[in-house]
Amino acid sequence: MIMNLQSFRMKTKPEFMIIPMIDIIFFLLVFFMMNSLQTVAQKALSVQLPQATSASAPAQLPVVFTLDAEGHITIDNNPMSIDQAEAMIKQRIQENPNASVILQADKRAAHGQVVAIMDMLKQSGVKRLAIAAEQKG
Repeated sequence: MIMNLQSFRMKTKPEFMIIPMIDIIFFLLVFFMMNSLQTVAQKALSVQLPQATSASAPAQLPVVFTLDAEGHITIDNNPMSIDQAEAMIKQRIQENPNASVILQADKRAAHGQVVAIMDMLKQSGVKRLAIAAEQKG
């Protein structure tokens, strides 16, 4: 018994469907246009803000103070000694008295060293100190 394989083959040529492709491209275009409107700052009006003596400076990024398990110190990923760190913190506090500091201390770091760093930060004039921790999962 011989099967006729010719009858199972497609008789028509496959066609390239352009309409669904246009729909997908249009959808992507609209998506990216709407997304870009969310990220662009709207500066349609030019205004001159009034001045006030009690106006505060814009918020700055916090200073990230890191202490690893061996006792090495970094500020914003720049390694330094405790004296250099104190000088840098004092300089940042002079520039912005409301600057915040995030202390990232390794859980294996010596407790006395963490307390000494917190004391140094307080003496340097830091008013806003946060201690970083991971959330238990």
